[in-house]
Amino acid sequence: MLMRFDPFSDLDRLSRQMWGNTRTHSMPADAYRKEDRLYLHVDVPGVDPDSIDVTVEKNALTVTAQRTWDLEGEEQVLLSERPTGSFSRQFFLGESLDTDAIEAGYDHGVLTISMPIAETAKARKIAVSSVHEAIGA
Repeated sequence: MLMRFDPFSDLDRLSRQMWGNTRTHSMPADAYRKEDRLYLHVDVPGVDPDSIDVTVEKNALTVTAQRTWDLEGEEQVLLSERPTGSFSRQFFLGESLDTDAIEAGYDHGVLTISMPIAETAKARKIAVSSVHEAIGA
């Protein structure tokens, strides 16, 4: 359903270790299946919902968001650890999802994306007949 392939994750991890950057991923996510839908929760705290963009192309779902910090006057910054700027995260989807019916909502800093399982991928019951009925005997 959701493929766990991120070619840059190891490179990101190594660069954080080498340069001492201990920040976690800027857009951590959780995914789970419930009944006939796949749910994806992406943490994007402090982001204006209007800056969030969710796109899907073929089997790739991309989430981009913008976090800004606008100082109004002569504030003296004492601590600045929260990343600002543009953030992007890509998720690779399996063929079993109906990408034409994806829904997204934002609440309390969490983007929730809901994707229905395609009809062709849903479990279905196969009727089993006796051997004598199947061969016409």
